[in-house]
This record gives sequence, C-alpha cells and structure tokens, in this order.
Amino acid sequence: MPDARGSKEEKAAASGVKARPLIVQPLWDRLDQAVIVTDCNLDAPGPTILYVNRAFTALTGYRADEAIGRSPRFLQCPRTDPVVAATIRQELLEGEFARCTLVNRRKDGTEYLCSLVITPLVGPRGDTEHFICVAENLKEDRTPEAMKRLSAELEQAQTLIEDMERRQSEAEEEIDRQRRDLAIVTERYRDSLAQLDAIQERLAIRENALERSGREIDRSDFELHASLEELRAMDEELRATLEQMEEANIQLGLTNEELRRLQAADADKLQLLASASHDLRQPVMSMGLFLDVLRNRLGEAERPIMGGLLAAHLSIRTLLEGMLDTARLDAGAMEPIIEPLPIALMLEMIHGEFLPQAEMRGLRFRAVSSGAIVLSDAQLLERILRNLVANALKYAVSGTILMGCRRCRDHLRIEVWDTGPGIPEASQKSIFEEFRQLDNPGRDQARGVGLGLAIVARLSRRLGHEIGLRSWPGRGSVFSITLPLAQPGKRRRRR
Repeated sequence: MPDARGSKEEKAAASGVKARPLIVQPLWDRLDQAVIVTDCNLDAPGPTILYVNRAFTALTGYRADEAIGRSPRFLQCPRTDPVVAATIRQELLEGEFARCTLVNRRKDGTEYLCSLVITPLVGPRGDTEHFICVAENLKEDRTPEAMKRLSAELEQAQTLIEDMERRQSEAEEEIDRQRRDLAIVTERYRDSLAQLDAIQERLAIRENALERSGREIDRSDFELHASLEELRAMDEELRATLEQMEEANIQLGLTNEELRRLQAADADKLQLLASASHDLRQPVMSMGLFLDVLRNRLGEAERPIMGGLLAAHLSIRTLLEGMLDTARLDAGAMEPIIEPLPIALMLEMIHGEFLPQAEMRGLRFRAVSSGAIVLSDAQLLERILRNLVANALKYAVSGTILMGCRRCRDHLRIEVWDTGPGIPEASQKSIFEEFRQLDNPGRDQARGVGLGLAIVARLSRRLGHEIGLRSWPGRGSVFSITLPLAQPGKRRRRR
C-alpha cells in the first residue's frame, strides 16, 4: 500500500489545500480503529480527507491513495441517515465534538454499521485546523481479548486527546499573551496618534498664518486679473458644454438605433415563443390523457414511477401555460382582468389536481381552505399557484406539502410549504431568474430549464403582487404571494 503521508501531501497539493505536518501519524498507524484526518471546510461539498491509517483500509477496503483528496461522504450509502449527517455538521460548526452511528458502504459494496467520534484539532491561534475522526465497526468481536485490546487502544486515544488538550491550552496561553502584547501596542499607538494630532494642530496654525500673508500679497494682483480669468473660465465651460452635448447627441442616436433593434428582436422572440407554446399544448394534453389511462392499469409497485410521470407532465403543462400567458402579456395581446375572486374554490381545484401525483410519490399534500375574497386575475393567479405547487412537488422527496392562507390586515398571503432541501440565503434572489436551477449546475435539460419561478416572478410583477421566500437549508422552504383583499362593493376593473 502506498505511503499514506506521501499520498496525503500529493493530494493536498493537487487540490490547493495547505497540508500541515501531523506529528501523531505513527501513533495513528498503530491503532486498530480507523482514523481519518480532514481539513476544516464544512461547506459543500464538505471537508477533504488528508490522511487515513492502515485500519481505515482494513475497515473500508479503500487504500489511502483512493481516499485522500475526497470527501468522507463517498463512504455513505442510500441507507445513511441524512439527518444524522446534518447533525454532525451542526455540532462541528459549534466547535464541539460529534459522536454518532452511521450505515456506510465498503469498497466491495457491503454495508456496515459504523460508530464515529469526530474531534476538532485546534491550532495555536485558537482556530480549528483539522477534524480527526475515529471510526469503529460495531459488529466487531467483543471477546475478553478484543475488549482488552480495545481498552488499550482507548488509552492510546485518551493519551492523544490529552495531548490535543495540552496543545489547545498552550494555544490559549499564546493567544492571551498576544492579546496582552496587542493591548500594549494599541496603547502606544494611541499615544502616537495623540502626539501626531498635536503636531498637525501646530502645523495647521502655521499654515493659516502663511495663507493669510499670501492672501494679502496676492489680493491686488487677483483683483486685476479676476475679470479676465472669469471670461476665460466661462469660455472653456461653454466649449466643454458644447462638446458634451455633441457627444450626448451621438450616443443618443446610437442608443435609439440599438433600442429599435432590440425591440424588433424581442417582438420576433415573443411571436416565436407564443407559436411554439401553442403548438406544444396539443401533444401535452394528449400525454395527460394517455397517463390517466395508464394510471388505472398499473399495480401498487409502479405507483411511485407513475407519480413521477404525472408530476412531470403536470409541471410541463403548467410551464407551457405560464410561458404562453407571459408571451401574450409581453406582446400586449392580453391584459390582466382584476376582479374579486373567492380563493377557496381555486385552492380546492389545485389541491385536487396535484393530490394524486403527491400520493403516488409518497408525499402528503394538504390545502387549508379560506373564505377570503381577493382582488386579482383568476387565470394568472392560478398559473402562479400551480407553478409554486409544482416546484414544491418537484423538490420534496418526502414529508408534507402544505398550501394555506394568512390574513395581513387588508391583504391575504397565500403560502406553499415544502420539506425539500431548502435554499441558501445567498441564492434566494437568483432562483427567480430565467434558466437558474440550484441543483442543476450542469444544465441537464432532462431536469428542466429553470423557468417555473421566473414565470411566477414576471406574472406577479404584472399583477402588482408581492412574492416572498423563507427557507431553511436541509429543512424546507415556504414560497408566498401577497395580494389585496376585496373591499365590499368592489367592482370588476381592468389594468
């Protein structure tokens, strides 16, 4: 087997990770438990393995050169509990050690129950530099001889932990010393600033005296030449203004020409989009009829697959209808009709349409009814809600999708909750842009093109409704749309 430390340094150099000498590697190579040393990066795609001992190869079947440079996640299997993995990351972010049990997979494909203890390694500055993971197969022999050997290994591990604690204590002492030195330097710096302020004040007094003398000397000459300089300045300013106006006129002409070209190109694109969307409606509707017939002929084993097909068909139909409506709005062929709408009927219709697809995928879909009456366009508001529910159905693997309403004074907020992967705060604005999918960086067309939420944003702007998003990565998201409540006696109007 290649030298683990050499492989680690080569992998670290290739991946840009600055390797630090691990002075306890000989001790780890003599341990019977698997030891994994990673860097301290907890952001996706996770930490990188810098070192593994011989026991790691015996436990997993992977050599050191096959593991170094990769994320420990490659050991996980479909039965690995993602909640436990998320808990490990949270505990390490809080600077604590993590202890857990996971189902991992060896190189030969067999699965094993693994007990993990992960401890941060703190450097001289008090920052976490590495993570050390000690892994043990829970199905190992528990004979007295094995227990004695494990006891000896535990003592070795405790010795290692004590050494780490000693190093951490020394680091804390070094930090305290540096803080005291910094306080002394800061005090000296403040004294220097005070002295500098005093010197600058004296210099300012001398400069003021010199300026007064200079003004008295130059006053006569300035008064003689003031009129001439003023005329010259006015002439220069007028010449510069004329040049700016000429450049502005040239730029305005170029801008107008470019605007006309873009408007013509946009008109062609809108016409093409409207025609293509209209032509695609017929095969999509036919697909829905075929899927409805096929659903009644499949058994229970095929229900998840059928649920995915129905959800994909409903997503395609929702997307096409939204694209067609958006194209009509942009082309001026359709204007929103704002009128009082009972929201209960619309929620019931959307719930009944998406419920079979959710049940076939093993999801719960609930809709909480409301007796509120809102002001909006019925067709466009339905497009928005269908896109939000289709988006939730697409990303929720398990759990519940909830659609309900909240009153906010003279407005109503319709919310769609899901238990999907969640959205990082830095990406919450970009997901409403065209062709943006957070889980599809490779632009795989089989997974859609990222237009559903962009259509929601554009239709909401045309209706004057506010779109909201709250999300918790790893737990789920809630999309909302806020629209005004209808006042008594409010009559239908066009926008």
